[in-house]
Amino acid sequence: MDWTELPEFDEKFAKIKIREHKTFGGKVIEVLYGATDENGNPVLPREDAQDGHGRWFGIDINGEHRMFSLQKPASAGGEIEYTTDSKENALEDMESTILKKQDLCRRADAVLKGNAPDAKEAMEALKEEWNSLTDWNTPREEEFANRFNSLFEEYDAIQDRFARNAAEKQSIVEQALSLTESTEWKNTQAKFRELSSALREIGSAGHLDDEIEAKFREALNAFNTKRREYFDNLDTIRAAAKEKKAELIEEASKIAAITNFKQAGDKLNELMTQWKAAGSAGHETDEELWEKFNALRKDFFDRRRAFFEERELQRQQSIEAKNALIEEARKLAASNDFSKEVTDRMKELDKEWKATGFSGKEEGDRLWNTFKEAKEVFWNGKHADSQKRFQDIITRKNDQIAKLREEIDDLGVKEFETDVYDEIRSIQRRIEEKKSLVDSLEADVEGLKEKLDK
Repeated sequence: MDWTELPEFDEKFAKIKIREHKTFGGKVIEVLYGATDENGNPVLPREDAQDGHGRWFGIDINGEHRMFSLQKPASAGGEIEYTTDSKENALEDMESTILKKQDLCRRADAVLKGNAPDAKEAMEALKEEWNSLTDWNTPREEEFANRFNSLFEEYDAIQDRFARNAAEKQSIVEQALSLTESTEWKNTQAKFRELSSALREIGSAGHLDDEIEAKFREALNAFNTKRREYFDNLDTIRAAAKEKKAELIEEASKIAAITNFKQAGDKLNELMTQWKAAGSAGHETDEELWEKFNALRKDFFDRRRAFFEERELQRQQSIEAKNALIEEARKLAASNDFSKEVTDRMKELDKEWKATGFSGKEEGDRLWNTFKEAKEVFWNGKHADSQKRFQDIITRKNDQIAKLREEIDDLGVKEFETDVYDEIRSIQRRIEEKKSLVDSLEADVEGLKEKLDK
């Protein structure tokens, strides 16, 4: 609240003190007003007098007045009001907060430039401390806040750059570590020089620089130590390499004779890995040993290639033969001819199928299922045809049985119509013959029905 709005304020009888305050970038204002003499008449207030004056105390920031405290004149009751929790100490607390924020900016700047390993924790602690401070909304605080935030933005950008550089440098260190066991001395030395140059060209990785460079030097020193040891013991190393390679040649000669090409091939590949790891026995010796070792490998792989080429040829021929049998089986099934000759041919296809040989697991299974489907069509058709023929025969025989029964009935009538003994005996014999024939036909029908039920 502006003091000019106070009910008891009269500018003629007020003492206003305004002074600049550099700490917060504004002005401090103290207004004494409402003083009276012993008769109750308004007079100019005096700080050391008991004249009942009131006091408005606050600040001016860019023309905006902010009241910190207000003591009303004695005539208005003399109560004291405060607008902040700091009460009488508002100005001091505000000044202390601003100075703390200024100090936090300086400390953040120091952390940023120092780039210590615990910089992240330090910056987070500073931010936490900043957030715990009261915001008095002064121009100087806004200035410090902008500075503080810009330092954090700069810090984040630097940390991002450090992280990218560290990742690149770590990649180079990984490459260096992979070279420590190399025995290609000249090429590896050149590669280390390239990596060292690349490492220098990458910008700073912050506090990780020393650690990364130490790891790189460690890798380089390990390689150089191994290189020195190699050349210091070159004769011994070459003798050991010669002995090792001679052993590998002997072992290769045994493996090359194995007829299990998959097993032998894997073992020869293992020997090749050991050969490369054996090191050099000297140029001329290496050439001589390699010629023997490689000749064994070449002979084996040539034989293996010829074997698999022949097997592949046989597999293709098997596939072609099976496809031909499938085609013939389909034609036989589609012919609806179930004669003995065709049936025998269908049975013969099974024997020929077995003689076609191996077609590969997956392809062989597929072809067999296709062949089986074609055969099933034929045998199902043959079964249906047989069933139909059986049913036709049953029908004919039942017709015969019915006709015979009619004839038996007719003969029975004739038997009772005559008194001639010889004629009666003749009719009875004929009836018995026909009954016997009916029994035979009924037995045939039952036999055929059993076949139909199967």
